[in-house]
Amino acid sequence: MNENAVRSAIQEAIRSTPVVDPHCHLDPGHPGSRSFDDILLYHHVWIELVSCGLPQKEVTAAGLPQELVDPGMDPLERIRRARPYFHAIRNTVSSLFLRWLLRDLFEWEEDLEVSDPRKLQERMDGMLSRGGWAEKVFQRCRIERCISVEKGGNEGTPRILKGAETLGIVNLVDGKRSARETLASKDAELGREIRTAGDYREYLVRKLDVVPPESLRFLGAWVAPSITDELATDEEVTRILGRARDGRALSQEETGSFCYFGLCAGLDHLKKSRLRTIQVIVGAEVLPPHRSIPQWDGRFTAALARIAGAYEEFRFNVSTASEHYLQDIAILAKHLPNISVAGYWWHTLYPNYIRLALETRLDIVPANKIVAFFSDAYHCEWIYPKLRLVESILEDILVQRVMQDRYSLPTATSLVPTLLHDAPTDIYLR
Repeated sequence: MNENAVRSAIQEAIRSTPVVDPHCHLDPGHPGSRSFDDILLYHHVWIELVSCGLPQKEVTAAGLPQELVDPGMDPLERIRRARPYFHAIRNTVSSLFLRWLLRDLFEWEEDLEVSDPRKLQERMDGMLSRGGWAEKVFQRCRIERCISVEKGGNEGTPRILKGAETLGIVNLVDGKRSARETLASKDAELGREIRTAGDYREYLVRKLDVVPPESLRFLGAWVAPSITDELATDEEVTRILGRARDGRALSQEETGSFCYFGLCAGLDHLKKSRLRTIQVIVGAEVLPPHRSIPQWDGRFTAALARIAGAYEEFRFNVSTASEHYLQDIAILAKHLPNISVAGYWWHTLYPNYIRLALETRLDIVPANKIVAFFSDAYHCEWIYPKLRLVESILEDILVQRVMQDRYSLPTATSLVPTLLHDAPTDIYLR
């Protein structure tokens, strides 16, 4: 077949397919950016600027991403301070995303390092303030539905549905706090000390009941890579709690067992609800002040397989921030009916890993269990470059497979709506 004709057919399939984005952080009441610095200093860009020399607190008073805390600075001054550093990141995908976003959504052609910040602010803020701006962006991206884990605005808008990351509470340690500090925060939420496995179950039930599961499309579980069933009994969890309260160091087996116990306890409680979709994400840890690193542990695969087997009434849609899990979760999705795979989370949203993930999953996983995209975006504008990159790679893969006689053209074109729309719809919206 003629390659140009094949590419044209696949491009048309992409252009005509609505997209379901099953994980984002959009404010349902205000999904678009409020100011041009929301876009230009998006956290993926900001951390690269800090990495290449921008002082940690130069454009945010707290030294934290603007998505976590108000930067406490004038937007124009923030961009003026950051401007000298944009040249150093001109090679990165984050910089590419900014160029696509500025050119295609805001019709701005100049590079950031030579742009007049005030003129850029006038152009971008003028467009952001127009009525219907966010809807225009959604239409440009062909977004039919997206599911946000953020609170705000109307809890159920036609375009933005609700999810929650409540099951992230199953971890006893994180990169920023010790087990003792994490336990103290849980004590405060419960209103008394958590000393036994029974106390911990009560804490989980209260947390899960704060937002009725029936109002959500999924619950998210950000689990420890070391998750394991090795010590996940009432007696061992009570012992682990005692060690944490005493400030003693916990082993990977202990923190992983605590996570396993908590996830199972949460699922036991959720059996009483109608919610059946669990979004599992694994493979990243945030160190102080806000520096994320990838994580991998071989125990995750076996633990998730055991949980999926024990809780067959739930659907587990899995994404990871470490490419080392790629084959693992694809094989799980091949063999277990209630495990599926999704997107490229955080440290894997780069062309090489996207291509590797799509190639691997298309080879191994039934198509109706592959969610080819989620944005993880905090502002709707940032959906655009992420989706454009994923679709361009998907296009190249499908063209190549048709030309190699691995897929027929009808098969290739039919996969586009399956991966971008039908699979996430079946997993999250039905």
